[in-house]
Amino acid sequence: MCLVFLLIVVLFRGDVRAAVGLWLSSSAYSHGLLILPVFAFMLWAKRAELRGFSPRPTLWGGAIILAFGGVWVLSTLSGVAEAAQFAIVGMIQGVLLTQLGWRLYGLLLLPFGYLWLLVPSGEFLVPMLQSFTAHAAARLLELVGIDNFLDGLTIEVASGTYLVAPGCAGLNFVLAALATALAYAELVYRTWGRRLAFVLGMVVLAVAGNALRVFLIIAIAHLIEDVGNIADDHILYGWAFFSVLLLGGMALGVRWRQDHGPGKIPPRERSAPRAAILSATAVAAVLVILAPALVWVMWSAEARAALALPVLSCGVLGKLAADPEWSADVAEVDSLAAIDCGGNGHRIHFVMAALDRPVRRGKLVGVERWVGAGDGWTRIARQVAAEPIGGLQVPVQKDLEANGHRRRVIWSLFWTGDGWHRPGWPVALADLKAELAGHRHAVLVMAATSADSGEAAAAEALHDFLSGQSAAFDTLSGRGR
Repeated sequence: MCLVFLLIVVLFRGDVRAAVGLWLSSSAYSHGLLILPVFAFMLWAKRAELRGFSPRPTLWGGAIILAFGGVWVLSTLSGVAEAAQFAIVGMIQGVLLTQLGWRLYGLLLLPFGYLWLLVPSGEFLVPMLQSFTAHAAARLLELVGIDNFLDGLTIEVASGTYLVAPGCAGLNFVLAALATALAYAELVYRTWGRRLAFVLGMVVLAVAGNALRVFLIIAIAHLIEDVGNIADDHILYGWAFFSVLLLGGMALGVRWRQDHGPGKIPPRERSAPRAAILSATAVAAVLVILAPALVWVMWSAEARAALALPVLSCGVLGKLAADPEWSADVAEVDSLAAIDCGGNGHRIHFVMAALDRPVRRGKLVGVERWVGAGDGWTRIARQVAAEPIGGLQVPVQKDLEANGHRRRVIWSLFWTGDGWHRPGWPVALADLKAELAGHRHAVLVMAATSADSGEAAAAEALHDFLSGQSAAFDTLSGRGR
């Protein structure tokens, strides 16, 4: 079994490396470093219950390996890294079932399920958590008599202004609470009802606790009139506060504990023949290899004709020197063209990035994060709306970002296969369809400008600028068809 797991790590090392990188670089996913040690402890804690049980290999696990292998192939082709990482854990579940059999796998269902937390996931929850935190904190301020004004995710009080940024949404607390609660529930409770109730209670406690944390930071800073120091140390204070909440939740949960006890030791099962175990191992290894082998065949195919990006123009605006905050070298794309334009009180950065190579890390889904990256900038709002550009209703992803007191608006448009597509799954599916058809040309179009003078003025400037880029967009249409 260990050899098959090692084979998975080697074959899917790119996805594994990406997941580990997020564990090390993002506080929201740092709990991933503890999942395997905690998983090992959960297995060790069940050693008495497992006495007498022997592996009974089943080939039904092979169907799970094949199914998740297919998911991995599709996720890799469409560039959805999160789905690919989930697929790898799914293949691990299939290997476990193949080699252990239904009975042992069922007894270890929760520890094995704990492995899903290896995948750094949950970013889609951030907007909802931000909104809840901002509204709950503002309501709590009202209840204690502190006048405030809530503008989206910004809370204004007499002593200062506070932004509930993505890092303040509490995703890190929610995921840490989930990981802790699942392990605690496995060790302390025996029935699934109590386990589920405790896990849900801890997640709710984490969400509510984060809103309470933001409220306390604002309230204390307002009362002592020391906004800077409190705001700067909010992460340290937050983890200390969250740790107290977590310990309090576990102390309360122990009141309903269910001692596992030694229980009745079942008669020792007859072990499966050694040949059956070796055959199951070989089958699992072969099935694991199939998915990356298929992708390797596609990857080694002849290179497709690259898309020639158009020469970008500023239209009625004047051309400016390049903005140093935007990189001209983005490893996740195959080619990139950029230009900076100025006039009418606005400076606009315009960029087109093409992705042509089959089966590569850089895909149209999420690539705007690499192209538009800038040190110190944090997204505080996002919406998707159709804009009339070039006679078409084009889906546009509109991001509002902040860097201190500065603001900027970025519009992102996604072209792949046969036209413009809505960001998210529609883009991923259209990109996958074009990839499988063998005529994939994916292009990201981005335009950005400062919003310091107002978001409405910035949006109007971007719309007018993109509406004048008919020549560049016609090039895409001709190539796409």
